Amino acid sequence: MRDILASASPSTALALLALNGDVLAELASHVRGRDALNLALTSRRLHDFAAHRVPAILVCRSRTELIRLHRHLLAGEPKRAVFLRSLTILGSTFIERPWQDDPNWTFPKNTYEYSLASLVGDILQAAPNLSHVRLEHTAPLLQHDPRIGLAMASMTRIVRLELSDVDSNILPVFASMRSRPRVLHISPVKAESPAEANRVFDVIREILETFSSVKELHALDLDLKAVPASPELRSVHTPLPQVRHLSVHWWHPQIDVAKTFPNLEVFEQHVNSAQLRRPPQQPLRRLSVTELQTFECARHPVHLLHLRRYPRELRSFRRTIYETSPVGVALHCFMDTAVWLKYWQQMPRAAPRLRFMDVHCHTWERRHEPGWVSEFIRSLRRYSLVCLRIVAPQPPTADSLDAPWHEDDIQTLAELPDRIMQVMPSLRYIAWAAKRRAPGGRANDYTWYEDAYDCAPADYTWYRVAKGERKNERTLQPISASQGERVRRFLLDSELDAITNIDAHLRL
Repeated sequence: MRDILASASPSTALALLALNGDVLAELASHVRGRDALNLALTSRRLHDFAAHRVPAILVCRSRTELIRLHRHLLAGEPKRAVFLRSLTILGSTFIERPWQDDPNWTFPKNTYEYSLASLVGDILQAAPNLSHVRLEHTAPLLQHDPRIGLAMASMTRIVRLELSDVDSNILPVFASMRSRPRVLHISPVKAESPAEANRVFDVIREILETFSSVKELHALDLDLKAVPASPELRSVHTPLPQVRHLSVHWWHPQIDVAKTFPNLEVFEQHVNSAQLRRPPQQPLRRLSVTELQTFECARHPVHLLHLRRYPRELRSFRRTIYETSPVGVALHCFMDTAVWLKYWQQMPRAAPRLRFMDVHCHTWERRHEPGWVSEFIRSLRRYSLVCLRIVAPQPPTADSLDAPWHEDDIQTLAELPDRIMQVMPSLRYIAWAAKRRAPGGRANDYTWYEDAYDCAPADYTWYRVAKGERKNERTLQPISASQGERVRRFLLDSELDAITNIDAHLRL
């Protein structure tokens, strides 16, 4: 159909649109995906025949939305749910708020009811071609409508499966599942007692045993916040060598990362500290942690180390850098205290392989001594960075609680990219962004970013360091955001030697 319309003259196209509805419906039945979208946008008449064949990505957040989606997806022949590719049912869909009209509810608490679970079952049964399913409140939904589990087990194309609040009722679903997902997210129901914690953790163990035979599974996300760690819990011993990417929310000593996931390339650990025991010949491509506690002499090489929060104490922070010897670091930090300036000066010795950094800078002091920005820049002299991305703090506003900054510091901060280039001969790319401060002296973006690759997303201005007209002169040449993203991806995907000699490998 697309080829016909593309090659047809205007008169031929008009003649095509003049065909009766049965013929157009038959023609539209042979297109799907982007072809169906292009056809639907051709004319209003063709839209009615082709729009329902466009693959859909739907997110349901409320009871009203679920009722509307049910009506829409189960209409037509074939049913529109056949063309659904991604479906997310959030827990807010099942919230019941009896307190909304009751003025006596001072501290309202959400309650849930699942009378519409059958609508979810209807949709899943009519949507066999789903490649992504995200389902919150899985356990009560399976209890209210077992068809939900049967429908997920019968699907053959699921690539990404995200199930929250699971219990033992999910085990038969996984045992008979026909899909072989590549990405799996699991979070169990909340455990209120040690006995419940044992039962819930046994479910996690059985889930991992079931998926140990799924060779396609390469990314696993375990959210274990609802299961309190206990010495009585039995450890997980089933190896999953196919898993390359592991994300764990709340650390459990019952999971031995090194033995259970021997071929990890990416490890994201949320909330608690972890001990990482891995042989040096199995380096991680990316390690994302709040703080790493290690008690062995051997290092654990990491390509990108993402530190999720400020350290409790800088000695442990520096030890983490030393243990992992990263090529790249992404972190939040302070740039205006003597303790942190000492840390910046010591980092090159702790991480001799360091070639790129993403730094989200904050200030601690309310009254700054003049020259603190220059002190921070001088602390970077010994670095061998190829690329630096930095989010810099901005001077306090007139209504801020902080004291005004000295004019020289404001000027130096405005010239930060050029000043850093002058003290770091190895630098080839620099990206700079300003962090605005809200009234009252508080920053409006103190967010702990969960992007595994990006510590500080911002609107960066990118520069390439180029040779100037005079001998030994270096200048900053602006590059586009897309070119900057190419640089960032090169740093993430390449090895140390290629990054060190970036000019020979990356041509913008």
